[in-house]
Amino acid sequence: MAKHMDDKDRGRIEYLLDCGKSVTEIAKDLGRPDSTVSREIQNRRIDSEKRYGCSNRLCSRFDECDLQLFDGFSSRIRKNSARCFEHCPRFFEAVCERWAKAPYVCNGCEKEPHCPLRKKYYRAAGAQANYTGILHASRLGVHVDDESFGKMNEVVSLGVKKGQSVRHIVASNPELFKGAKPRTVYDWIDGRLLLAKRHDLPFFRGNKPKPKKLEIKTNAKCRVGRTIQELREWLKENPGVVPCEVDTVIGSISGKVLFTMIFPDTGLALAFLRDAKTSQTCTRIFNMLWEIAGPELFRALFLATLGDNGVEFSDPAMIECYRPDPEHNPTKLLPRGIRFWYADPYCSTQKPHVERVHEDIRRVLMKGTSFNALDQDGVGLVMSHVNSMHKPSLGDRTPIDLFIEKHGEPGRQFLEKLGIRKIPGNQVTLHPFLLGRKFQRHADKVTLRKNGVTSAKKTPNQDAKKPESNK
Repeated sequence: MAKHMDDKDRGRIEYLLDCGKSVTEIAKDLGRPDSTVSREIQNRRIDSEKRYGCSNRLCSRFDECDLQLFDGFSSRIRKNSARCFEHCPRFFEAVCERWAKAPYVCNGCEKEPHCPLRKKYYRAAGAQANYTGILHASRLGVHVDDESFGKMNEVVSLGVKKGQSVRHIVASNPELFKGAKPRTVYDWIDGRLLLAKRHDLPFFRGNKPKPKKLEIKTNAKCRVGRTIQELREWLKENPGVVPCEVDTVIGSISGKVLFTMIFPDTGLALAFLRDAKTSQTCTRIFNMLWEIAGPELFRALFLATLGDNGVEFSDPAMIECYRPDPEHNPTKLLPRGIRFWYADPYCSTQKPHVERVHEDIRRVLMKGTSFNALDQDGVGLVMSHVNSMHKPSLGDRTPIDLFIEKHGEPGRQFLEKLGIRKIPGNQVTLHPFLLGRKFQRHADKVTLRKNGVTSAKKTPNQDAKKPESNK
């Protein structure tokens, strides 16, 4: 028997659960301890809202309820009225007992086809993807948060100026560097992540380091349980959900960036200007959207959010949660009720809608143009024109119209607060001069560079050295 479960074992577990077998029977079939199978099911089950709220028995007090309410329009709301729990002040949501005891999931339950409660399922494909992600994350090496890395940067830079070696610096600060080895610090220096330079180190050798792209993520294991394979299994159990796609558009090196997102069901795209590409800036954007949209609309928009593997999305816990009282209790976190997922590396086809929006944005902000002269009002103007385009995929309708039609007055107020407005069709402009002459000049320079034309400065003696005319 293999030490670890494989995809065949997990497929067998799913099949036996669907057949209504108990954990003990499944463990006996696989030849494994009951506790192993029990932990496997509990740790890798998938949440689902399939048929959630299809019956008023979602309320745990339904059988004993005798309330008769009025909604203010002379229409009586009784407990047998459609979705009476949405208006009842005594509503208390029921929870399935199968979650707390074996088999811990809704697989094989006779009541599942008509059950109005939230559900949990065990799916072999999602469980195998979760296991693979944990296995990969365990081999990533040492990673630290932004605050600790900043302190390491200061200590290493100061120590190098005093002539200390990296090994001495790491050994002198064991609590700060924890399990980091000197070789790891050398890699950070070679990757230009620290202020210290290679030529400042004692015993420096002139050989060039191997080219290596390094990034310091807030949580190096952020992908665990959030891969694209697990998202696909989650979507099977949550039909009708269309993931929001998020990404980042980079201007000049070390300059400002654009954080972009799109809701594929309506085609609406948003963009936010930020000074740096960090996880903190991403968190602040979601906090802002949480305040502007309100919990109900926010959950409708971001119930499932798909991003890439950039450092700006490396703190999914702070995207999925918020601090209700940051001043008095900054450590307390509450869930927003959304999930964040990750596409595979170098697979832009897994989030094609946001990549397509980038093409429209680049028609105004051409590649190679710096965003440092931009402000959020300018970004809002660009996105107003982008979202006022008639799209064939939307039946020749505009994303703004479709978004307001789907989300009603809360959606209209949300766009108004973000500075997104409808532009008349004949006035829609996707050209650099939309932002003024300065961006038009930037675009002209970029176009010239693409065509191999460089502007040469006129030297003082250029006019003096003229060819003699033939007499």
